Amino acid sequence: MATEKVFRARRNKRNIRELFVDGEFITIQHLKDRDDIRLEEKVQKYLSKDISDYPSPVEFHITEVAHVTNKTSLEDIWESEGFMGLDRDRLSWWSLKINEADIKAAEERYLEKLFPDITKEEKTAHPPFLNKFTTSPVFLNEISRYGNFRFTFPLTELMEAYKKQICDGQEPVLRIYETKLFKQEIEYVVLVHSPEFNKKFSHFPELTSNPWVAYDGYQIIWRAQAICETHYFQLVTRGNTAEAQTKYPYQFYVWDQVSLAFHTSEFLTIPK
Repeated sequence: MATEKVFRARRNKRNIRELFVDGEFITIQHLKDRDDIRLEEKVQKYLSKDISDYPSPVEFHITEVAHVTNKTSLEDIWESEGFMGLDRDRLSWWSLKINEADIKAAEERYLEKLFPDITKEEKTAHPPFLNKFTTSPVFLNEISRYGNFRFTFPLTELMEAYKKQICDGQEPVLRIYETKLFKQEIEYVVLVHSPEFNKKFSHFPELTSNPWVAYDGYQIIWRAQAICETHYFQLVTRGNTAEAQTKYPYQFYVWDQVSLAFHTSEFLTIPK
């Protein structure tokens, strides 16, 4: 039987302490049960709560990704016309860009899961409710903690550029890189690399049948477990309808997200 990997601590480039375990995506429920996490008082402040009656998991199909940066890095990217990871591991970091249409489509999928017998007419006429819950920083496209400048691309366009320039025309390889844990945030990192580096990254499992994050060649499929940073509402169902009702008192909880880390042995260039 394999020994369970223990979370380790480190400081990231923003000098924020993060816990991480590599090669695994660990669910929120499993994080609650881990002895090494129970010792983390700041994390337990949020993770230990049991919050019921909110949409989870919610399946999003994401077709756009974004790279957020500061003014200095913006000028470097603009001048070089490209992206390249400057840290020791040469990783260029991208987040999922989720828009209103993505949330609406996820809401329809969630209704189908809640009410298997719901009709197309009922689903079309159903009042929106999921946007009351999508309040974590993942869904706030107007602001970012990482800088004031955002580059947004269709995922297919970025992957095609990466395939041609970095992978010599071969398909990029996607792997389960790590689970990162902060005070209130859980981050699942997908590593993207050239087949040239299969041996280097072989200890990270390929992203194939993972139930929480998947890639179908066109989009990232993410089954989000915690979409609220602050729980102001609770989910109430009646018949074939779902409704967000005000929750009092409101509660703070963890939220999760997915990041893509592109391994860049050279610049990934995008014409201005």
